[in-house]
Amino acid sequence: MPQFRVDIPLEMSPYVHQVEASTRAFVRRFDLAATEADRHHHERSLLGTLMSRAYPHSGLTELALVTDWISCMLVLDDQFDETDLGLAPDRLRAVAAEIISWLRADGVVEDPATAGAEFPLTAVFRPAFADLWRRTREYTSPTWRRRMAGHIAAFFDTCAWEAENRLAHRVPTFKEYLDRRGIALMPYLDLIEVTTHAEVPEEIYQLPEFVELNQALSDADLWTNDIFSCEKEALLGDPHNMVLVYQHEFGVDMQTAVDVAGEMTQERFDRFAELSRMFPDEVLGDDVDPSTQDLIRAHVAGLGSWLTGQLQWRYESLRFDPTRPEVISAAGTTPLASSSLRGED
Repeated sequence: MPQFRVDIPLEMSPYVHQVEASTRAFVRRFDLAATEADRHHHERSLLGTLMSRAYPHSGLTELALVTDWISCMLVLDDQFDETDLGLAPDRLRAVAAEIISWLRADGVVEDPATAGAEFPLTAVFRPAFADLWRRTREYTSPTWRRRMAGHIAAFFDTCAWEAENRLAHRVPTFKEYLDRRGIALMPYLDLIEVTTHAEVPEEIYQLPEFVELNQALSDADLWTNDIFSCEKEALLGDPHNMVLVYQHEFGVDMQTAVDVAGEMTQERFDRFAELSRMFPDEVLGDDVDPSTQDLIRAHVAGLGSWLTGQLQWRYESLRFDPTRPEVISAAGTTPLASSSLRGED
């Protein structure tokens, strides 16, 4: 495992235990986990711990909300990746389009009990998304809600692209995969603005330096994720992983591919640190008022908390455990998984 260097203080919300419990209750209340194994997988993921590290200064109500968001999205993502929906791109697109239609910029939420749903999966998830959107609208503007829905739609489009590849038994090129990969984190970065009650002005959000800042963080986070999850995804036969795509394209062993991925990921950590030091003074200068400078300073600090928090969480979470019974039964074991099961070093 590569050893990453991140010069950002690690913090933890005092509400970690409350949100860990509340988000498990959220998943149970809306029956999002289809099986006992799914529920166990969600609980071992420790998503309350992740969000408590990512948003350490959030209020309890807001922290519970953003933790429920990631619980809902990751349980849905598992449905896209690890069920037959991951081999049905047209059906996946239709499911995604229905979900996006619920996320209206005006904040209006239809009653799930009377609105109905087109698919069994959306029938399960519609009440949960209605609850999330209703709770989110009080903290956000139509501009933010439109951006958030757009980021979720872009992520869903990537999920459908992955399903097309699986159906065709196609492994994407390394460049193609990296171009697609960085989209997935953006909805969770949007949630920083929920916890701070302060939205980044669109003219700043669209600045090239700010776009690159978000991209560097997304790459560092998601490439780290791929390093931690490469064995699990190899077992499941899913090629959509930075390590596995590199291994396939360049004909190297997994450790070599991990080493390359680690070096590339460290470069993105370093680039984020470099860019974050530029905000707000070097990029914005005297072009914005002091209150906006303070807002941007707090937002960039929040991005840093996400980066260092997600890295620490990956050593705490069992979300990437390759010895999960449903993973092993899907595709056998690797030497690492086998030795773990035997209790060997």
